[in-house]
Amino acid sequence: MKIFHRNKEASDPAIVIPSCLKFLLNRITDDLEREEYNWDKPWGVKRFESIVLAKFIMDYSFEGVFSNILSEDERSSYYNLSNSSFSDIFNEEFSEIGMNYEDMQEVINKKINKYFIARKENHHPHECYYEIFTHLTGEKNRKELEEELRKKECGLELMHTNKDFESMIPQYKSKIKYLEEKIAAFDLAEIMIPHMIRATRQKLRILNTRKIKSLSKKLSKESSSNG
Repeated sequence: MKIFHRNKEASDPAIVIPSCLKFLLNRITDDLEREEYNWDKPWGVKRFESIVLAKFIMDYSFEGVFSNILSEDERSSYYNLSNSSFSDIFNEEFSEIGMNYEDMQEVINKKINKYFIARKENHHPHECYYEIFTHLTGEKNRKELEEELRKKECGLELMHTNKDFESMIPQYKSKIKYLEEKIAAFDLAEIMIPHMIRATRQKLRILNTRKIKSLSKKLSKESSSNG
């Protein structure tokens, strides 16, 4: 009986959905903290971008597993649960600095929508992950960085042929190294994002879909009574 109870608990949407979001949030944050990303932003900024990306990965993975299985009502019920869990976790993370989900909802939804558009419009998976990473960091995209690197490399070649520019060579070499590291970060993102999607789909496959709608109705009633 205890085993049966644990299995029911493990597939309970009320447990699986917030647990999966927290798993994603922590894994993405840990990854973005790596020096190899060369993304010099405060931890709080990385935490914010991580939770937004986690929400996208969660919902995108859900669609990949259940879009052809569940009705529109059931899908809407999932999103009610997903949004409620996300709101709770977001407020838990950021309320101490005066940031809450209600104030940031429009910004968050716009960014998540950009991620979905990037995934939909890019036929080559790596291009979509590059674009998602560009939206996440708010910095130059890979092509812009590669073009800048090409110009710097051409400039360095010219400097080696003219002694008047010798003093600028170390500066150009340093910039080239910086650009190479920035470009390499896109390769890391191309590995990390699909890995997170695969892991999330695996976690969501155990979801008890029959409980989604009943839990969603319960949340709606609680929201109405609190309002």
